[in-house]
Amino acid sequence: MNNTTPHVVYLSSSAHSDWREPVKAKYLNDDRVVFVGPCEQHGLSDAMGAPGDVKPGHKLRIMQMLSKSDVLFGYIPDDRYRSFNIMLEIGLARAWGRKILFVNEARSLDEEVRSAQAYVDESFDGLQAGLNRLHQLIASENDRPSPEVGQLVKPTGRVTHQIFLSGSSEPGWINRVQARYRDHAEVTLTVEEGMDALTSSDILLACRTNSESRLFNLSLAVGYASALGKRILFVNEGDHYSHAYDYIKPFSDGYFTDLDEGLRYLDYAVGIEDRL
Repeated sequence: MNNTTPHVVYLSSSAHSDWREPVKAKYLNDDRVVFVGPCEQHGLSDAMGAPGDVKPGHKLRIMQMLSKSDVLFGYIPDDRYRSFNIMLEIGLARAWGRKILFVNEARSLDEEVRSAQAYVDESFDGLQAGLNRLHQLIASENDRPSPEVGQLVKPTGRVTHQIFLSGSSEPGWINRVQARYRDHAEVTLTVEEGMDALTSSDILLACRTNSESRLFNLSLAVGYASALGKRILFVNEGDHYSHAYDYIKPFSDGYFTDLDEGLRYLDYAVGIEDRL
């Protein structure tokens, strides 16, 4: 493997289409590119939080994986599905300064997708034309990710995820989290290591294990992480009532009363689907 930082390409489209698999297969052993995206298992996606559902999986997965990308490749194959998710992801990608390649093969939607043109860098009428341009981008030494975007992924053939743990001092919950991700090199955990570590993290996992502690550390971490736009999972084991912690709930992307359930959604956010 060379030392070139790979492109991280987010494949945005309907979950009902299988076009992604041949694309991934073409670059299976190519260390110039890593593919990420939303969950492609329709049943699992709905179970973890379909659009409009109160479950947080939909937002968590999209935000985490898209934040790791430097290119978004969006594709509308036909007009059978509404494709709102593609437009949403294009909007996020543009605000984050990602390069956007967009393909629309649904001729009946040509008028509607005009609004997307101002957001995309390049658009195409056919999938093969879009994929040819993507290949040029992957192959070109002049189109490598910028140093800022390059920090999102190291040349290891995988996308890495930084998780910051904050909450109760009781070590049991931390041990459970560490054991869960011990064999997943793509996940790095830090425990209460200060603002700099939280700044460089992607996700805050905040956990309250009992009703006795006044966890100022947890509240501080949630406030700081929220202002920085981090993904926040708040676990209040046993759903111990506290009016004070009601202030925290609106700032979290997911609220759970069981650590195992919170960890299921953390798995989903970082793409570990084989145990869900």
